[in-house]
Amino acid sequence: MTITFAAFALIFVDFWFQLARWVDSTILDALYGNGIGSNVPHTNFDPVFGASNAQGDLLLDFVMGAMFIVLPSFWIVALGWSGAKLGSLMSGLATGTSAAQDAGGKGGQLAMSAAKGKI
Repeated sequence: MTITFAAFALIFVDFWFQLARWVDSTILDALYGNGIGSNVPHTNFDPVFGASNAQGDLLLDFVMGAMFIVLPSFWIVALGWSGAKLGSLMSGLATGTSAAQDAGGKGGQLAMSAAKGKI
């Protein structure tokens, strides 16, 4: 069960990377625009400071770091942990039913020996 969850987490982590790539390009368009016009944040270019958008750059760095590193790491750890817990739960269920399995096996052997005795 743990391997199943880990494989699913590794396959599905590509979705998080593609989502991060999409958010990256969308945030870049929102912060810096896509061309020259009145809707671009840096149309009022300051000759002393240049295209200074430190707050937007800090936000972009934080969001991209979270999307490309933290979110996939959290996803893999969360699914690995749940797979391990589910694996131990399934192991506990198998251990808990072993007594019933043994009793059923003994009953079957008794029936077989009784049937062989009649033949």
